Amino acid sequence: MRRGWHGGRTADISKGTTIPAMTKGSLRFFFDYGARGCLWAGDEATRSKLGVGPLDATVYDLQGHIAVPPRISLFRKVHSLISRLEQEYASYLNPFYPPGPSLWTQAKCERFNDNVDQLLVSLRGELGAEFVMADEQKRHTEVPTLGEFLAANPNQKPMR
Repeated sequence: MRRGWHGGRTADISKGTTIPAMTKGSLRFFFDYGARGCLWAGDEATRSKLGVGPLDATVYDLQGHIAVPPRISLFRKVHSLISRLEQEYASYLNPFYPPGPSLWTQAKCERFNDNVDQLLVSLRGELGAEFVMADEQKRHTEVPTLGEFLAANPNQKPMR
């Protein structure tokens, strides 16, 4: 009799027994302001194994040393794209008047959305053997009142 891993628990595996496919972990994909990552546990089994918070983020202490390394390792190119998109995502909020409309134009929204789609394909390619990934990232469109807001606030410029 062999012992094997299945769905987060050890199962007895007898000779001649069909072994069900291993249960994949579950991830949620979305950016959250200031989180520095975009992958979150999608179910209790994944959360108990990997923890809470963005699983692809590195946490630093006050001296700048790594306090908690990322729980999911990614290729450098993918991690760089996450970092760039996370910074870009933070600019969606109006920096001069956060309750006001975003200053992103439709062209800027479409570029961001295309890059998010590209990132998601890369992440699924890299992690798809181990995880099922739910896309929960909102795709942005230009706020309908942006032109009106800019006309009333000429000191603010759209982000193209």
